[in-house]
Amino acid sequence: MKLSVDKLFWLTLVLLPLTAHAERWHAVSDPKHTAVLELFTSEGCGSCPPAERWLYQQQQNNTELNYIVLGFHIDYLNDQKGWVDAFAKPAFSERQKQLALLNRYQTIYTPEFVLSGESLPNWRENLQEAVSFLNEFDAQAKIRLSAYRIDDALMIDSRSQVTGDENRQHSKLYIAIIEDDVSSKVLGGDNAGKTFNHQNLVREWLGPFALETSGETFIEHQVKLMPEWQQDKLKLVALIQNLSDGYILQAVELPLTQ
Repeated sequence: MKLSVDKLFWLTLVLLPLTAHAERWHAVSDPKHTAVLELFTSEGCGSCPPAERWLYQQQQNNTELNYIVLGFHIDYLNDQKGWVDAFAKPAFSERQKQLALLNRYQTIYTPEFVLSGESLPNWRENLQEAVSFLNEFDAQAKIRLSAYRIDDALMIDSRSQVTGDENRQHSKLYIAIIEDDVSSKVLGGDNAGKTFNHQNLVREWLGPFALETSGETFIEHQVKLMPEWQQDKLKLVALIQNLSDGYILQAVELPLTQ
């Protein structure tokens, strides 16, 4: 059988991702709601390390709970605490401000816990019960997340289905790259002399990506993998949030393990 030049060209494009790399990852969201816990923290904040340690212990001890943690390092304390947090980005502070606006409050602080779009001030007392409660609900969206690596680029594909007219009208997709076991020695500020081992550290926060009003959306995106990132410690997270009421409809986590 002979193939035309055009057919050979398109066949090459289809097969390229399968031949140019050996690493491909897939994940599909659960039928039930996966909660998303966004922690806003800073290396210059004296009360943040105990909160981070407590959260890590909760994740280790309560494995039956279904939630994803995103650790955002904010930058607005960098000029106040005598220590510049190297993991902080303006986009992470803007995310906290966005959630504050959705929750209709004016104050942002660290450490702050936001669960599936809603502020959780009494996190020590309420986290486990709140996550368990959210896990009982059917998800209002389904996300299929795929990724593969070509050289230093991470190619991301997201296929999503959103239920409900209001959700379809107001929801957006966000993608995060997070990393575990990131060691950092702090030389100034409230935590001078301490060494942190950060978990669920947000490296990149991407979006919002518009979704089709039909409810089904396919999105492709490319991210440059930085040399200081530990690939075997990276995870990809996709979430869909209704930006009218702030509720996160669903999320999925994809470890980029070898």
